[in-house]
Amino acid sequence: MNKYIDFEKIKTLALEAGFQNCGAVKAKEYNISFLSEWLNKGYNAEMQYLERNIDKRKNPSLLLDNSQSIISFIISYNTQVFANLTINEDNKSNKNLKFATYSHFEDYHKIIKQALYKIINCIQETYPDFKGIVFVDSSPFSEKMIAKEAGLGFIGKNSLLINKEFGSQILIGEIITNYFTDYNTFIEEDLCGDCKLCIEACPNKAINKDKTLNANLCSSYQNMTKKGNIDKQIKLNSYIYGCDICLNACPWNNTPKVFDSKILGLNTSMQELIQSINNNNIDKSLFNKAKKKGAIENIKFQKLLSNIQKANEEFIF
Repeated sequence: MNKYIDFEKIKTLALEAGFQNCGAVKAKEYNISFLSEWLNKGYNAEMQYLERNIDKRKNPSLLLDNSQSIISFIISYNTQVFANLTINEDNKSNKNLKFATYSHFEDYHKIIKQALYKIINCIQETYPDFKGIVFVDSSPFSEKMIAKEAGLGFIGKNSLLINKEFGSQILIGEIITNYFTDYNTFIEEDLCGDCKLCIEACPNKAINKDKTLNANLCSSYQNMTKKGNIDKQIKLNSYIYGCDICLNACPWNNTPKVFDSKILGLNTSMQELIQSINNNNIDKSLFNKAKKKGAIENIKFQKLLSNIQKANEEFIF
C-alpha cells in the first residue's frame, strides 16, 4: 500500500519552521551526465570524494529503503540582522579581510538539520510510520539539481541555484522519505539570459559559459578545501574564507527580500575573530571559539594564517 502525505502539510510546517519555500520530487534515477563531464575535465581539483558513490549520486532512492520522495527546502541568509551588521562596514576599507557571508552565521549544517528533524517529528505525530533522513551539504546527489527539479529556482551561470524572489543567497536542505506526496510539475526557465556579470566579476576566471565551475580556479575552493597553500596565480580579492564576488555581481541579488530568520542566528564569535584579524591581532582561541559554533569547521588555523598572508600580499602588489 502506497503511503501518501499532502504536500501542503509539509509546506505549512516548513514555513512555520522558518524556511522560505520547499518542493518535492520523486526519488528516482536522474541524468547526471553533467557530473561525468565535469569530472572528466578535472574541475573537481583535489575533491576526489566527488568521484565516489556514483550510484547514489545518480539514484538518491538508494539512500533510504522504500524511499519515494525527496523534499527540498530553501532558506535565505539575506537576514535583517546581518544587513544591520554590515550596513556601515562594507565600504570602510578595501583592505579589510573578509569571510563569505554565510560563514558569519551559526553552523547552518546543524541548525537546518535540527529544523528538518523537527518537521519529521511533527509529521510523525499524525503519520507514525513516516520515515525520513536529512541532508544539508552532505548528500551524494546534487542538491541544486534536486532544488531545481522541485521548482525552487534555476541554475545560474555561476552554477548556483537562483530563486526569483530570494536571489542566490540561499541554503538548501533535503528530506528523503518513504511517503509519496504531490510532486512539482513546473521547472523555472533559465533567466540569466545574456548576462555575464558573474563570469566577468570572477577574478580567476573560474566560471565557464556552460554553467560549470572550475574548482581549481575558484578562490572558495582554494581558501577552504585545497590542502596546503593557495596557488600563486589565484587572486583572493580580500576573501580569506569563501567568496561572495559572483553572488554580489548577480542582478538577482540586488533587491531580494530581507528576513528576520527564525533559524539562522549570527555567530558573534565570528565577528570577534574578523575584528581581531583586521586589527592584526590573530587570536587562535577566538578562531577555535568561532569554529566550534560556526560553519568554518573545514579549515585549520594554519591554513587560515596562510590565506591571510596571501591576501595581505595582494594588497602590497
